[in-house]
Amino acid sequence: MGSPQLAVRSAARVFTAKAFRPVLAQGQSSSLSEAMQALKSDLGLGRRTSNSTVIDAAYELLANSYRNEYVYKNLITSKIFVGRHKAKNSAMLSEFRVGSAVADSFFLNGNATVYEIKTELDNPDKLARQLGEYYRASPLVNVVVHENSLERYERILTGTPVGLIAVGSRWTLSTVKYADECNEHLCVRTMVNTLRVREMQSVLSALGFDLPDVPNGLRYERYLNLALGVPPRTFHDVYRSVLKNRRALTGDIAIHRDPSLFPLRAVLAQLDPSLEEGRKLYSWLSLGD
Repeated sequence: MGSPQLAVRSAARVFTAKAFRPVLAQGQSSSLSEAMQALKSDLGLGRRTSNSTVIDAAYELLANSYRNEYVYKNLITSKIFVGRHKAKNSAMLSEFRVGSAVADSFFLNGNATVYEIKTELDNPDKLARQLGEYYRASPLVNVVVHENSLERYERILTGTPVGLIAVGSRWTLSTVKYADECNEHLCVRTMVNTLRVREMQSVLSALGFDLPDVPNGLRYERYLNLALGVPPRTFHDVYRSVLKNRRALTGDIAIHRDPSLFPLRAVLAQLDPSLEEGRKLYSWLSLGD
């Protein structure tokens, strides 16, 4: 059996969309297979141990031995995206850039909500700046912290509209402070800068604008000038609806609710497997050496 530190690093590298994308597309991945064999050694598992068992053991290691951000994100995906927000009618964007900050999870359903994760290894020095950026594109913001850090963040967030959610020792979520909707800081320029060209075109069309026929190099400036004439809240209503389509679930919804795939829920929310891709994943999980 390898060292605990090595096992933790190996486990953290497995739980990514990049690692699993080839499995969904082709039913296998040489790089992920190598990582899984290394994990078997690090975790003291036999070479013929199924990939499903290795994934479960690796996730348990991260949850119990290391305050890894993926575990927080997976918990949010499971309890809030799959549970509270009903995944079929929602979208989740992971690592979503808003201005100079990057939101850990950006949920879109009837509203837009940011979930910012602060593990016990994080410090809150940058939090005020991050929150300021998030409110430019989202009226609801929550900070998710471990219960051991709860008092510290309660003091920081007192008197603000920011919600506070605690992660318990048994990896449960509890709302300590509900987020209040705050629209006064919505910024059209910031929202525009989070959109892709076709998304921006969809927003402007939905707002009733005729898209100007201009060279690519001038398109951004012309689109922005049109958008800046729209009240921020009005722009946000359309922006949220269009952005939701970027990651709206169109695949096999049952796979997101399968309890046996709990460790992979944050990964699967990003990849949204089709029925056929789901079959390839289940087949891969059943494999051993």
